Amino acid sequence: MTTIDAFNLPITNACQQLTDAYNVYVGELVSYGANLRALFEIADANPGCALINAHAAALHLAFEGAEGWTNAAPYLSAMRAALKDANEREKLFCAAVDAWAAKEFHTALSRLDELTVRWPADLCALKWGQYHAFNLGDQAALLRFAQRAQIAHENRPYVHGMIAFALEQNHRLEEAEAEGMRATEIALDDAWAHHAVAHVMETQGRARDGVRWLHKCAHTWDAKGVFIRDHNWWHAALFHITLGNFDDALSVYDQHLWGAWPEFPQEQIGATSMLWRLELRGIDVGERWAPVIHQVRQRTDERLLPFHDVHYLYALARAGTPGEAESMLDSLTRHANAQTGKSRDAWSNALLPTARATLAFARGKYETAISEFDAAAPKLHLIGGSHAQRHLFTEVRNAAMAKLTHSPAGLRTSTH
Repeated sequence: MTTIDAFNLPITNACQQLTDAYNVYVGELVSYGANLRALFEIADANPGCALINAHAAALHLAFEGAEGWTNAAPYLSAMRAALKDANEREKLFCAAVDAWAAKEFHTALSRLDELTVRWPADLCALKWGQYHAFNLGDQAALLRFAQRAQIAHENRPYVHGMIAFALEQNHRLEEAEAEGMRATEIALDDAWAHHAVAHVMETQGRARDGVRWLHKCAHTWDAKGVFIRDHNWWHAALFHITLGNFDDALSVYDQHLWGAWPEFPQEQIGATSMLWRLELRGIDVGERWAPVIHQVRQRTDERLLPFHDVHYLYALARAGTPGEAESMLDSLTRHANAQTGKSRDAWSNALLPTARATLAFARGKYETAISEFDAAAPKLHLIGGSHAQRHLFTEVRNAAMAKLTHSPAGLRTSTH
């Protein structure tokens, strides 16, 4: 049986009840809803639907930890077994998920790019395309997916937040803020639009506006998934740091940045970057590193995303046992040297010098840290993360320079 989804696209081997459930899932995905896990039960009951099982696998892979690959395996198997009945669009999406599962992230992005050129109505594929573009530091692709979304989904809830963030990451700040504000007119709870506008305000040095904006929006986040709740509060803490409100930043950390889902890699990364920033400014964070390092130790051999690994490395260097960070750097070096093509560029030319700089800074080798950060700078975007997240490394370089010259570091969080 073939049914038609909310975007007038066919789903193979799907009854109307399954298609209705898929439509709900798409809404949850683009709105960062808290009920995405409902898709797993639907996929379990429908092993013959390749598309549904592909999306179930994608959700697990998006956990961004080894468990995600383990949990995705049965859905990948069901997806592959059902491919013989799938239509061309579904096969392209399944091919993207297959590449993702093989850790061929650039191939996954390419297949989603092709899919959404041909079927821009596939909002879910557009969202997953942006996800991969972001992780690969491909701002141009991030914007391409946004432009397709704008053509096919103008004024649809949560779409303008996708457009706003892509514009911001491409330095089109005024347009980004306008799109973000439009998004919240359409759907007040568009947390990704809240996030995009916060990025604009941060880049423009509007910390007071940023605090007010995020606290105004925060009441809508309780109904959202852990990632966007954590991450938007992370931005609020960043604004507090800029304003010198360190007690407020620590309060945000304790209430919103750590503890909701400690096993989640994104929570570990957000916690690491926030504690690092606070300590760069001389703030005593107490015993807050201990639970973070406990979780990070379980991730240090995964080699999934370079942005993650450099944070894990610093956590080990800052709070691990002697030799742990050095051992991880050796492993990173072996992994980077084994890569080919675009992946080698990201791991060898961006991640490795950043990792060496990070460890050198932690060990007080400030000249080495500065030299390595400078080597990484031209390709730093390839490790993934946003401008705001990667600005941490500029702050660390400034701190290293200040240590050498015995002058104030001049730390800030603006991404200019």
